[in-house]
Amino acid sequence: MDSTTIRTRRLLALATATVIAFGVGACSSDKNDSAGESGHSGPVNMEFWGWAGYEKIVDQWNASHPDIKVTFKKIPSGPKGGYTQISNALTAGKGPCLAQIEYQTIPSMLVKNSVMDITQYASDSMDKYVPSAVSASSVGGKIYGVPVDVGPMVLFYRKDLFAKYGISKPPATWAEYKADAEKVTAADPGVKFGTMLGDANGMAAFTLQTGKSWYSTKGDSWTVSIDNPGTRKVASYWQDLKDKGLVAKTGNAWDPQFNKASEAGKVLTFVNAAWAAGGLKSDLKDLAGKWRVAPMPTWKAGDGKSASSGGSATSVMTGCKTPREAVQFADFLSSDPQAVKTGIESGLYPASKAGQEDPSLTGGDPYFGGQKVGDVYKASAAQVPSTWTNGPTFQQVESDFTGAIGKGTLPDAVTKVQASTVAAIKKLGLSVTNG
Repeated sequence: MDSTTIRTRRLLALATATVIAFGVGACSSDKNDSAGESGHSGPVNMEFWGWAGYEKIVDQWNASHPDIKVTFKKIPSGPKGGYTQISNALTAGKGPCLAQIEYQTIPSMLVKNSVMDITQYASDSMDKYVPSAVSASSVGGKIYGVPVDVGPMVLFYRKDLFAKYGISKPPATWAEYKADAEKVTAADPGVKFGTMLGDANGMAAFTLQTGKSWYSTKGDSWTVSIDNPGTRKVASYWQDLKDKGLVAKTGNAWDPQFNKASEAGKVLTFVNAAWAAGGLKSDLKDLAGKWRVAPMPTWKAGDGKSASSGGSATSVMTGCKTPREAVQFADFLSSDPQAVKTGIESGLYPASKAGQEDPSLTGGDPYFGGQKVGDVYKASAAQVPSTWTNGPTFQQVESDFTGAIGKGTLPDAVTKVQASTVAAIKKLGLSVTNG
């Protein structure tokens, strides 16, 4: 999930083969009208389901494409029920033509036969997007989504609070991060330097930075390596910070508890993807000018390794009768200059190469005190290890990590999720071994 890969997410040929055995047939609904894949007669009407702020982009498309109308339906985010809603609708023959699918979920959606191979329609336009996003949208050399955004990881920090607590610069390494956390806690135990790592997405991103992967394939068999030295290092590090009371239990941007702590000056930093800037701008408007962005701290001084989290593609769903037109819309959403600008305004960091050169990204950002934060994002994306392979049961991994973290330590959670993931992949009928 290519030199700037963001969490290389490949299912390889194995997933493609399992579609035949485990796929769920899906019919298109009457709302996705057309005369078939090779063309259409008369106006085309398609539904697009997602949770990002795509309404304005859909309006822009409809204004310039009167014969291909797209209706956007906002659903819960994928992990919070959106994927289940999509799958249920497809099974009932009432699914959308298009849907927002996170990169890490594409393999599992393919196993369910929910996403369509759009290679014949999309391949000519893939050079518009960063290679890592194209790779993340593809399985076994076939394209299953048009990349929308990517999530290079960075450190968001409060410049004003750094000055208050005598921290002269952002921590360059995780050792410096811990030392800064100790300094802040010593000055005021009620103030925390950062926020706790607390879910599967965070654990995966931080593991990616170590150069390790949770999965690999050999022949027709999966190897699950969630319990690997890299993940162990990450889990032990953050558990130590938690045990010593050096980080807040709150999440980060979009978390009401985090917002409250930020407004009170009780938290100095959080580590997340570039898209998290949207949460700051929407929920913490009064703190404009106080936040800054720095590279993600590294495990070894000077190695520059970063990570990535999140990002999604626009996929054409199985049963859509107008895949050509669907891909045309998806490409518009991801690469049309005005559409990309609209996405940036809602907090998306574009997968489009040209989009990353949008003036709003290359210039100074007023919210971040005029800092050219786009330079930090681009540098991060260029330093992501190309070592990650994602597996076919990501929602299970998310759920199991959340449950395990709530009941024990992070290292214990790693052990539990290793075992539960092997069991889950076995349940799919796939060959699997412990890594």
